[in-house]
Amino acid sequence: MEFLKGMSRAMNQAQADNTSESYGYVATQLVQSKNSIRQAIEQATAEAVAAIIGKLENNQPLNEAEKQTVKLWVVGDAEGYMKMENNFQDWLKEYRRLLDAIAAWETKTGSVQELVEVHGVLEDAIKVADAVAHLLEDRERVARCETALNNLNAEDNKFIAGMLKSMLASPDR
Repeated sequence: MEFLKGMSRAMNQAQADNTSESYGYVATQLVQSKNSIRQAIEQATAEAVAAIIGKLENNQPLNEAEKQTVKLWVVGDAEGYMKMENNFQDWLKEYRRLLDAIAAWETKTGSVQELVEVHGVLEDAIKVADAVAHLLEDRERVARCETALNNLNAEDNKFIAGMLKSMLASPDR
């Protein structure tokens, strides 16, 4: 896939270098590739979205394929992430482990060394809680979108049409 040309080489190099700078560079490249792919998806479906906007503005019902196209534009990123994410159960276990560790720290006196150690535990807990929150937020976004698309009224149609118009006009959403 053209959008990923050289990406595995850059990722391998970051792994070999094992520096924050190398991984930071790869993260930037990954974001650029992700954005290019999103733009390609939008370009490939722009004509269909324009027709959907017309139907929504005229308060006409959408068929299932049209609903899927709207969903692709509104929460496609979340669906893609949820489909490939395979660490969620591990994160929940780690969250539980960190919860227990923090509970154990609550009874400590708070010497300087203990403060340093608990600081590390909290740093880990922040990252795990953020990963769990991100996945759950995406799951909730998809569910809300599905519910909305299955219960559209005239006001919803106008709102979604406006949102799609904005997205269609903006290449950098």
